[in-house]
Amino acid sequence: MKKPLLVFLFLLLAGAAAFCLTRSVRSTSHKGALLDKMPELAWVRTELGLSDEQLAKVSELHAAYRPKCEAMCQRILEAHQKLDHLAAKDQGITDELKAAIREHADIHAECQEAMLKHLYETAGQMDSRQAAKYLKAMLPYALDFSHSEPSSVHRH
Repeated sequence: MKKPLLVFLFLLLAGAAAFCLTRSVRSTSHKGALLDKMPELAWVRTELGLSDEQLAKVSELHAAYRPKCEAMCQRILEAHQKLDHLAAKDQGITDELKAAIREHADIHAECQEAMLKHLYETAGQMDSRQAAKYLKAMLPYALDFSHSEPSSVHRH
């Protein structure tokens, strides 16, 4: 079972994982210390060419969103588990199973909306070229939740 933080990082930055190899940021400066704590931001700075001011704003938004996303990931995991448990009872489509299906969908929709809001706020700290590149990389992960399913469960 995935830890909520790992699920969060995968959800938010799965497509950007390859860029994290570009972590050649000095760890002795304040900027480096911040990136050491949130290495997923290294690609944003490197690939998008953010200024120090932009990086500070993006980092602040990211740090503020992180706890909300972690909590949402936990709720998604719990909804998956509940749905799996009820479906495994093999009692057909009960009212309880219908409610779990709706809850599962509602939590995904809530998470998707929050993630999109965060991405657009983050893009708002960038110039139009940077924002377009950022959104092109990130929107596919906010719009597709197939990667958020636990690996032991594949619903198609």
